[in-house]
Amino acid sequence: MGAFFVSRDANLTPGSDRKKVRAMANPPAGGKTRAAPAGRRRTAVMGSVLKAFEVLEVFERKWRPLGVTELVRETGQPKSSLHRVLTTLVRAGVLEQNEAGLYHLTLKLWRIGSLALSEIDLVRVAQPYLESLCRAADETVHLAVLEPGGGVVYLSKVESPRSIRVQTQVGRVTPSWCTATGRTLLAHDSRLRDKVLAGPMTKLTPDTETDPERLRRIIEQAGRDGVAVTKGENHPEMGGVAAPVRDHAGAVVAACGLGVPAFRMDDALVARCSLLVIRTAAEISEALNYRP
Repeated sequence: MGAFFVSRDANLTPGSDRKKVRAMANPPAGGKTRAAPAGRRRTAVMGSVLKAFEVLEVFERKWRPLGVTELVRETGQPKSSLHRVLTTLVRAGVLEQNEAGLYHLTLKLWRIGSLALSEIDLVRVAQPYLESLCRAADETVHLAVLEPGGGVVYLSKVESPRSIRVQTQVGRVTPSWCTATGRTLLAHDSRLRDKVLAGPMTKLTPDTETDPERLRRIIEQAGRDGVAVTKGENHPEMGGVAAPVRDHAGAVVAACGLGVPAFRMDDALVARCSLLVIRTAAEISEALNYRP
């Protein structure tokens, strides 16, 4: 991340620590040193780095500038320790502090993360098919995966050229249970499906389905149909159509989806877009060496 985190253990103190250094510099005859007992060996984990990532993960969840008080509450870190972490992250160019005293992310992490994203074969293979789908449907296209917590993350997006279009952000975690890409993925991951349906599900719009049993039936039906459709459940003015992408072994590794303004989602458009999404997902799967 462009910064060095130095453990306090690196500072020698008088007494026993200096004896340890002399012992390491002057090993016993034969050149062998005694290994420390297994239970006393230190791990290679640096707590300061973990604390920094705890802070960054709050920004991922909240997606807005944050103050020290809220960060203390969200991370559970003491205020004095948190100030040191924030100062380090600002010095590293990962965070900035605005005139109101709130902290916000810079683009540095995005630049680093985009390098990793460019190496993901899935995104590289899928990209030309996503672009073709956008031209055919004239709507915004997504490639999405599930994250370990059960949310859905967009790995790639091709934005519709239309003036009125769905606005989304690559890398942002969104609910899986009320989006077409999320339901497509949950239909093929029973463990995360059970986890999501057992957790709290907020009614985000008047049309959001939150009953666990009804949602289970909807998700399972999407799995059988090979396509999921939502309208106005995650956002009152947005809807989606999505289908599963499979790898060479037949496992569902992503969802290919269209984001569509709700007012355009009549039956004819849903039927046309469903066929386009299913075909594109199949083409990406074939490019990943999936053979039915």
